[in-house]
Amino acid sequence: MKFKILICGLLFLIYGCSVENDREKYAELIIEKVEKFKTEKNRLPKNASEIGLVELENSKAFYEKKTDSTYIVWFGISLGESKTYNSSKKEWTKGG
Repeated sequence: MKFKILICGLLFLIYGCSVENDREKYAELIIEKVEKFKTEKNRLPKNASEIGLVELENSKAFYEKKTDSTYIVWFGISLGESKTYNSSKKEWTKGG
């Protein structure tokens, strides 16, 4: 029984890390597309559709224009936890 619990725990940990990595890679793709758009159009996109992405309720990551020169990209890590990229600081932070 302990062996099954250990295996389940390891699988959950591996799957959880895989999901977070997948979301972070997608978030990095959003940042790349936003920065390319900004360079080409000299402004930030209004929303994700302007960079060719569709945001749904269950998307891996999300984009939000905050001001004319700043934006955030974020994704959920676990229930109540997220990781957010702030363009003005060019850094990621974890929040809950």
